[in-house]
Amino acid sequence: MKRILYPKKNTLLIFGLLSLAILIFYVRHFSFTWEFFLSVNHYIIILLVILFIGILISVKVDKKKKSKIKYYFIISFTQLLIIGLLSIPIRDWQIEYSKEKGLSLINLVEKHKVTYGNYPKSFSEIKGKMNLKVPKWTALGTKYTYDFFENGNYIVGFKSYYGYDLYYDKLNKEWIAYD
Repeated sequence: MKRILYPKKNTLLIFGLLSLAILIFYVRHFSFTWEFFLSVNHYIIILLVILFIGILISVKVDKKKKSKIKYYFIISFTQLLIIGLLSIPIRDWQIEYSKEKGLSLINLVEKHKVTYGNYPKSFSEIKGKMNLKVPKWTALGTKYTYDFFENGNYIVGFKSYYGYDLYYDKLNKEWIAYD
């Protein structure tokens, strides 16, 4: 108990690493969850407020008990603030880059149609017949999907943040989000 109330640098370092891993998991998990009431940004703000209140309370407790509990809250608060600020531009880049990679998949599907006269039934058919590298994973860590329909049409898509599925609309040449 003394090690927790009066942490040394090693204890704070271990706590910081565990805290960082948990917070990154938390933000990533809620980024892919569609919430009817709150988005991941709201959860980050709520957690920052809770941690800030924890800092204020722990400062008072530390004065009374002469402990150093406030450092745990300060570490987590700082980490979550940095993660929150970095996550928005990183998410935007990941989505845009995934769309670009998705367009390369669409080009492969269209190339297959020109070469063989029909659309492939799966990405593996492109890989097998044309011996080309077919990207499977988005920059978000989700898989690209390919649905071939009886009418000869197809859809390329992927799961994005905020619970959305993005699909490419060939007619309008744009990505459309569905939830």
